[in-house]
Amino acid sequence: MDTMNPNSTGTSKFDGEIEEIEDEVESRFNLFKNFDIIPNPPDDHRFKKDSSRVLLESPLGQKIEQEWNLLKKNLPNSIFVRVYESRVDLMRIVMIGPPHTPYHHGLFFFDIFFPRNYPSYPPKLHYHSYGLDLNPNLRPGGKVCLSMLATRYERILREWYACYPQKWNKHSSILHVLYAIQGLFMCAKPYLTNEYNKKAFELTCGIVIQVLREPPMNFEDFVKGYFRKRAHPILLKFRQEFDGDKDQLRIIELFTNLYRVLEKNGTYCMHHLCFLKSIKGNTEEESTIMGYFMKTAKALKYQADS
Repeated sequence: MDTMNPNSTGTSKFDGEIEEIEDEVESRFNLFKNFDIIPNPPDDHRFKKDSSRVLLESPLGQKIEQEWNLLKKNLPNSIFVRVYESRVDLMRIVMIGPPHTPYHHGLFFFDIFFPRNYPSYPPKLHYHSYGLDLNPNLRPGGKVCLSMLATRYERILREWYACYPQKWNKHSSILHVLYAIQGLFMCAKPYLTNEYNKKAFELTCGIVIQVLREPPMNFEDFVKGYFRKRAHPILLKFRQEFDGDKDQLRIIELFTNLYRVLEKNGTYCMHHLCFLKSIKGNTEEESTIMGYFMKTAKALKYQADS
């Protein structure tokens, strides 16, 4: 089974899973193309106000069209791209977190802007972080730290310290950039300690919650359909990662929020609430935790039944 394919659940069978009939949301998801040209950029695009219109017939427009053709032929199943007829200098992409990493099942969005001096200078990128410090090279403010996107001053500093040898040049392409970004997610252990790697998965769950609550425009159908298919493996991975975690009140809150958005998105998840029942606190906090659980479980069951 192709775990990088968005139509794959990543596993063949789940204990207690209820098979759902494909509805309109899933139908639109299954028709969602890896690459597509749509009329206008969305209002929430980070660079929509950064430049005037670039004509496709202009030298820059022709170069960007070459980039489009390159992407059409070479995009992997884990990357989806939208470009715009009225603003060929803009692009939006989403990447699927790869298996065997803390980012598995997550969706990570980037806005791209091609400056007037492209390809002499690299494109500008903005990462939709939702304020979460997920990866050492993806900052909460949206900055993407790649050597090939570095400014001249940043390159001088990095060369001085003999790191990040890769550079942007006129032969580089946006496809190179996308592969470089994807490389940031390919590491099974992006941090030196297990504690921080576990934290990276916790923040990925936070991204899942935020993306479902506020999906970037033009990708609403993809987000809904994708998490319909990935809800069960996400919750199973959560249960495996945080079984026996000491900070139980925090885990209860995160699990509850994750469960709520996935259930609201249209996947039956009630059988995963057994995870909350398995949590036991130390003697001094057991009553607080179990009281919180009973209140949470009753509320979630009421929402599911209503």
